[in-house]
Amino acid sequence: MGMARFWRRFRFFWHEFRKRRKYGAAIRPEGIRSQAEELGHLAELAGRSVPLAGLEARHLAELAQAMAHLVEMTRTADFCRLSADRRLALHDNLREAREKLLASVQKAGLASEKPQ
Repeated sequence: MGMARFWRRFRFFWHEFRKRRKYGAAIRPEGIRSQAEELGHLAELAGRSVPLAGLEARHLAELAQAMAHLVEMTRTADFCRLSADRRLALHDNLREAREKLLASVQKAGLASEKPQ
């Protein structure tokens, strides 16, 4: 192996090591799984309890289904091989999706409480 290739690999492993140390549990498969489970449950709960238009209800059902699929994926060896950067991006996307879901549920709840 040439020196340039060695240093490239070394930098990659160092970067991975530092990211995994910094973000720890958040990017471990169990951390992502727990985020996906929570988002899936929130989507199901919102779909059952908030009056929504057909498209929004379908979106929530698809989100719940996607989260169930992600939960299963976190148990695979392929998922464990994802880079720290990809997992961190997934973690951030799940957090953002959760915030958007809570905001839209709150907005829908407030809209349905207005006197007719």
